[in-house]
Amino acid sequence: MRLDQDLVDKAAIMAKALNRTTPKQIEHWAKIGEMMEDNPDLPYEFVKQAIIAKAGKLEEYDFSRFSDLA
Repeated sequence: MRLDQDLVDKAAIMAKALNRTTPKQIEHWAKIGEMMEDNPDLPYEFVKQAIIAKAGKLEEYDFSRFSDLA
């Protein structure tokens, strides 16, 4: 698979900052993109926190912040 070099370079910077490998950073971005496309009505911050919570790195997510979206 070929990837745009600018994407790889940006992923390498973010990966280093977040203690990930470059491929894992690209996978992370792809996961966020997939979730955003599948749930266009959800705010980015919600999707991001859901991924973190799923990884077991946060306490239960406070959904009440988004009660006005319903």
